[in-house]
Order: sequence, then C-alpha cells, then structure tokens
Amino acid sequence: MPKVNCAIYTRKSTEHGLDMEFNSLQNQEEACKAYILSQAFNGWEYYKTYSDGGISGGTMERPGLKTLLNDIRAGQIQVVVVYKVDRLSRSIIDFHKMMQEFDKYGCNFVSITQSFDTSNSMGKLTLNMLLSFAQFEREVSAERVRDKIAASKAKGLWMGGTPPLGYDLKDKQLVPNAQEKTLVNLIFNKYLELGNIQATADWMNQQGYRSKCWQTASGDKRGGHLFRYGSIQRILGNPVYIGKMPHLAANKVYVGKQAALVPCEIFEQVQFKIGNSKNGLREYRSYIRQKALLADKLFDDKGNPYKLTSTTKKGQKFQYYFIRNGIHIPVVQLDGFVLDTICRTDLSSLDLQTDSSQIGVNEAKTCLKRAVCIKTGTDCHLQLELDKNAFLDVCRKNPMQEPRQNDLLMPNIGKNTITLRATFYIDNVSSTRLQNGTANNILMVRQLNESLVRGLARAWQCKKMIEGGMTSREWEKASGMNKRTFARYLNLCYLSPRIVADILEYRNPRNMSLKELMNLAEGHMDFKAQEKCWKSIIK
Repeated sequence: MPKVNCAIYTRKSTEHGLDMEFNSLQNQEEACKAYILSQAFNGWEYYKTYSDGGISGGTMERPGLKTLLNDIRAGQIQVVVVYKVDRLSRSIIDFHKMMQEFDKYGCNFVSITQSFDTSNSMGKLTLNMLLSFAQFEREVSAERVRDKIAASKAKGLWMGGTPPLGYDLKDKQLVPNAQEKTLVNLIFNKYLELGNIQATADWMNQQGYRSKCWQTASGDKRGGHLFRYGSIQRILGNPVYIGKMPHLAANKVYVGKQAALVPCEIFEQVQFKIGNSKNGLREYRSYIRQKALLADKLFDDKGNPYKLTSTTKKGQKFQYYFIRNGIHIPVVQLDGFVLDTICRTDLSSLDLQTDSSQIGVNEAKTCLKRAVCIKTGTDCHLQLELDKNAFLDVCRKNPMQEPRQNDLLMPNIGKNTITLRATFYIDNVSSTRLQNGTANNILMVRQLNESLVRGLARAWQCKKMIEGGMTSREWEKASGMNKRTFARYLNLCYLSPRIVADILEYRNPRNMSLKELMNLAEGHMDFKAQEKCWKSIIK
C-alpha cells in the first residue's frame, strides 16, 4: 500500500492563551494526529504540522499557510488535515482558490469534526454552506466590535490604547496629569508664537522636553522620545484636549467624559492657523524646501523648474523632485549624491591649499547656484554650477585633509563659476541609479526603509538576550514582547546575509512592512529560498 503523507494545519485568530502550557493549537494538533493514526490502514502517515498563531482566517498572508502550499506544490503532501474548516480559511473566495491548488497537485482535504465528501455535489454544497457560515460569523463579529466602539465613542468613553500626552489612564478613563498638562499648553502656545510645527518640535527638543512616558502592565517603561513633526501635528489637532472624543472611522466628534486641558479659544486659533496652510501641507513643504539642497535650483535643459512633491505610504513620507512628463527623483538620495559630488571637486589646478571634502549641506546650498538635468533616453546628465568665490571661501574654512588621488572629479573652472558634471540613469525596474561619472561607482537611489532596519536591530538585541543566558521570563520583561512576537523577531537574525545587505544598502522595497519581512523569515529558513522570494518581491 502506498504511503500517504498527511500534513496538519492549525490556526488561532488571537495570541491570547498561546503562552499557556497546553493551548488551542496543541489541542487541534493532537486531535488531528489521533485521526491520522485511525486511518493507518489506508497508508496514512503523519508528515508535519503547520501553525499560524494570532492570525485571522480572513487573510492569506499567513507564513504557516504559505509554507504548507509550497510543500503541496513540491508534491510532498497528499492530505491536509484540519480540526474544522474555518481553521484553514474563513473566506469563501480564498478557500476556493486553495481547493483549486489542492486539486491541481492531487492533494485531498479532510476536516475531522465535519464529515463530508467533496467528490460529489452534495459534499461540495455542504462544504460551501460551512464556509458561508464561517465567513458570516467572522463578519458579524467584526460588525459587533465596530458597533460597540462606535456606541462607546458616542458616550465619550476612552476605548483603550496609550493615553495621549497630558492624560493618565485610571479605571479605563482619561484623568489629567498635572505635569503633562503644562507641557501640552506649552506646545499650543509655542506653535502660536512660532507659527511652524517643525520649529515647535525643534524648540521642545532643545529645551529637553520629551514625549509621553508610560509604564506597561509588566512594569516596563515606554516613550520618552524626541518630539517630531508628526507627533506635534497630532497633538495640535487632537480634540481630546478640549474635552471631545473623536471617532476617526466615522469621521465624527462627540462630547468626552475627560476634562479639557486647553482653552477652546486657543485650540481654535491653532486650527485656524493650520487650516490656512491647507492642513499643514503648505507648511510641511516650506520646511522641506528649506532643507532640500536642490529646491528651486533644479531645472531641465529647456529651463523648466523641477518642483518638490511628496507622497505618504504606510505612514512614511517620501519626497521627490518632479517635472511634468519627466521623472520622480528621491530628494534624500539625489541631495546626498550632489553633496558627495561637490565634496570630490579637484581644486589642485588653482594651486590653493583648500579642501572640499568637509563641506556640509548648508554650505553646499550657499555655493550652489543652479543644477541642470538633461534627460537622454535612460541617461540623465546633471550639470552643477557653483559660485566660485563662495565655494573657495567655504573650502578655506575647512582644515586640509589627505588628498584622494583616485576619487576626485575634474571641474570646469571659469571666471566666476565652477561647473561640475555627473550622470545618473533609470534602470529597467524603475529604480533611479546615479553614476559619479564612472561605470564602477554606482549608487542606487532608493530611500532607506527605516522600519526594516529598526526591526533587524531589535532582532539582534533579542539574540543577545538569549546568548546572555536570560530566562524566558527575563527576556520577556526586558523586551516587552510575548513569546510569539519575540520568536518572530528572533527569526530575522537568520535572514540571508544578502538580504540584510540589500536592506542596509537601499536595495529593498521601500514600502515593505516589517511584518512582511518577518513572514518571509518565518516561512523560508533556507537561504536560497529566502533569496528567491526576496528577488521576486524587489522586482
């Protein structure tokens, strides 16, 4: 009798209870193993268990499920065993897609608590009915939660989460914090004085003020970070401070139970000031224009100016230089490339003991008069025009460094202008690359995905805790994570070195989330499999 490999799939929607000695996933697994053992006379043998803890059945983005489907495609599994149909999926569309995959690779599906045979029409009808009820149950539960939140918001109740700056949480209600109340009023008054959100954030940081610091249930302290543009903007626009309770999903504001911290007239003055700048966008662009090296100085060969534009993806803002019928060039990377080009200017022909290698952004902005971008096919030629006197004055202020014989650019030195030329081009995958005049020195212009970098750093911290001999309770308290989350971070330490290098050198999908990277690390432990999956993502 031929051997039949049976895989078990288990799932739980929430992480609640997963840290127990015997949890729901283990219960499902034991029941399925017993059923496989009862079918030994048919040649059934247990092969492997695939689990997804804390992930909804309404999505296909599950690392355990993805690994299961990959093994089915590889012909390693002939039967998939689950405790109930809704463990595999709560979506009819997703389930039918999986059933098509199962049929394509000759894999059968068994639910041990729901007896049906999918080889006939009645069995298929029964299966569809079960799935319909599973999806209905999920949607009703979601509606019930949304209705409860909406009703609670309408009564002015706080529905959980980290309390905003100025309040503490007591008996599930917001209670004013006297010390933080003063800080909130200071932010509102300082914004009215300065008229600029970023300037307000900078002033608060210079004075030594920090964001809200709170204590978790496990006793760990969180917060206490520097103020940023976004954090100040959220504080200034939060109606909680005038005794209101916003419900963002319904775009409504109700009367709250908490006491007001800011006078209504002050709050309205701030909203009027922000509203005059189109909800802060004009102010933000003004701030970016002040920081951008090529702002108002970048033109095409016909004299048309490049404009600054920005977009927000998954909470992260990206800025570009853009021209109609042209290309989007990331501000951060192009500015860095231009600064590096200026710092590599060869001034030996002037017989002056000057060095350009230490020039900063503000100094470069003072010297730069104009930049012209000429696009020919996939190539873009960049011509930088510097004010000669201003440039030499800046160079004289910096100490002479060791000359870099093999890393200098020859400029065209005129009477009042120094001209530099460099080239960049657009590759086939729509990512911009800059080339410093030589084919050997290519910089890929991608924005660093800070979320992935922070995730890798935290993963290596977790690994150090394990290597230091800390117990599970000790590292759970030190990291502020449960076992499941800690394990997902730990998996990042075993990513392929090539993937880690790509992330640190900008060669990565800038919109990829940390959760997606964790799923990749968890679903593919082999370096080659990881790299194959990674290449398919970054294309």
